[in-house]
Amino acid sequence: MKILKNTIKILISAGLLVYLVYRAEPQKIIDVLTTAARANGFVYLAAAFFFELLAILIMALRWQKLLAGYRLTVRLGRLIGFYLIGLFFNNFLPTSIGGDVIRVYKVVDETGDRTSGFASVIIERIMGIAATLLIAIVSLFFISQQFHSKKLMAASILLFFSIFAAFAFIIVERPFKLLLRLFDKLTFFSIGEKINKLLEAIHYFSEKRRILLYVFLYSLASQGTIIIMNFFLALAFNIKIDFMFLSMVIPVTFVLTILPSINGVGIRDLGFVSLLARVGVGSAAALSLSFMNLVVPMVISVAGAVLFVVQKRNSKGDDYDVLKTIS
Repeated sequence: MKILKNTIKILISAGLLVYLVYRAEPQKIIDVLTTAARANGFVYLAAAFFFELLAILIMALRWQKLLAGYRLTVRLGRLIGFYLIGLFFNNFLPTSIGGDVIRVYKVVDETGDRTSGFASVIIERIMGIAATLLIAIVSLFFISQQFHSKKLMAASILLFFSIFAAFAFIIVERPFKLLLRLFDKLTFFSIGEKINKLLEAIHYFSEKRRILLYVFLYSLASQGTIIIMNFFLALAFNIKIDFMFLSMVIPVTFVLTILPSINGVGIRDLGFVSLLARVGVGSAAALSLSFMNLVVPMVISVAGAVLFVVQKRNSKGDDYDVLKTIS
C-alpha cells in the first residue's frame, strides 16, 4: 500500500514538473538562474540562506517553548540539530511527514516522554499551518486590487477557522471530555487509549494558553522570515515582484504542498507559476523561484545528514528502527 501511495505521489510530482518545465522552456529557466552570477546576486543569495537559517532558529525556539511548557528541558542547540535532521529527511524521503517522525523520535529519545514529545510536534504543525493561513488572509486583503479571488480568500478563511475550532475543541473542557468518551469506545488495539493520551497532552495547555500564544507568534515570525528569504531570492534572480504579493504567494503555495506529492514538488511549482502570472512574472522566473525553495533547504539539510550519521555512530544503532517506520 505504501509503495502504491509513493508511486502515485512520484507520478503526480514528476508529471506536473515536466509539464511546467516544458511550458516554460528549459533554456529560459537556465537564463533566469544564471542572473544570480552577478556580484549583487551572490549577496542576495547569501541573505536568502541566512534567513532560511534564521527561520530554523525561530522554529527551534518555538519548540523549546512548548517543551518547557511540559517541564521538559532540551538545549536549543540540540533542537536546532533535530530540525536540521528532520529537514534532511523531508528533502530526501518520499513523504513530508518523515521529518516530523524523526523529530518525534529524537526528542522522545532526549526526554524519555513519548506522549509530550509527540504532542509538541503536533501542536507545532497545527500552529505553523494556522500562522501561514493568517498571513495569506491578511496579504490577500491588502492586495485585493491586484489579485481578487473570492474562492482563495474563502478557502483560506475556512481552513484557518476550521483549525482554530478543532484546536479549541480540544482545549475547552466540555468538548474535550466529550472527545475522551468518544475515543474510549475505540478499544481495538488500544487505539482510543493512545489517541486520548495525545489529546490530554494537548489539553494540558488549557491552563497555559499564554504559551500557546507565544508559539503562535513564533510561527508567524518563522513564516515571515521565509517570505523575506523568498524576497531576497527574487532580488538575486532580478525578478520584479511586490513584497505584499509575495507574502500571499508563499503561504498559499505552502498550504498547497499538503496535497499528494513528493515534498511539494510539482504542486508548489504549479502554485508559483499560476499565482505569479497574475502580476506578470513569467513561467521561467516563477519556476526558478520555486526551485530555489527546494534547493536552499536541501543545501542546508546536508548539515542534518552529517549530524544524523554522527549521532547514529554514537548511539546503539536504534536509528534504523525509525528509518523502517517512515520508509
